[in-house]
Amino acid sequence: MGKYYSPSGGLPPQTHLTTERAIVTEAYTVIPKGVMTDIVTSNLPGFTNTRSWIIARPISGFATTFSQLIVEIGPGGEAPKAEFEAGVEGVVFVTKGKVNLTLDGELHQLEEGGYAYLAAGSEWGLENVSDDVVSFHWIRKAYERLEGYEAKSFVTNEKDVEPTSMPDTNDV
Repeated sequence: MGKYYSPSGGLPPQTHLTTERAIVTEAYTVIPKGVMTDIVTSNLPGFTNTRSWIIARPISGFATTFSQLIVEIGPGGEAPKAEFEAGVEGVVFVTKGKVNLTLDGELHQLEEGGYAYLAAGSEWGLENVSDDVVSFHWIRKAYERLEGYEAKSFVTNEKDVEPTSMPDTNDV
């Protein structure tokens, strides 16, 4: 079992009492893991052997400028061009498995804890070349340009980043 949660999908038996409910408000959304079944998965254009759970999308409760998805790509699945909108920046955070990320022509292998910031206008795609399922969170947001600053894509892994405590929290 990995460090991060990834939905397992599937369908509950017809005898299963499904009492878990998502809570959506203007300020937040809580989605219990038990509601992430195959009944609520979506297909994504340009992706093969893939299913996704849409956590937040523009105009749903608190999400007016971004979307968040949990995406699962099966063995051999891919999205040669994952982002079709030039004005959208994104983040991919791998919670299970390994996936190849091609970012502006350069190949990167992301595994659990792998993180990629994908600047608006970047050309990128994903391919699962393993025999196992890969799962990741994908956050997409309309890019808001900051004068004098040029956003640049990068790839890292949380294991390679030194934790930094917030001030006045006693390193909690």
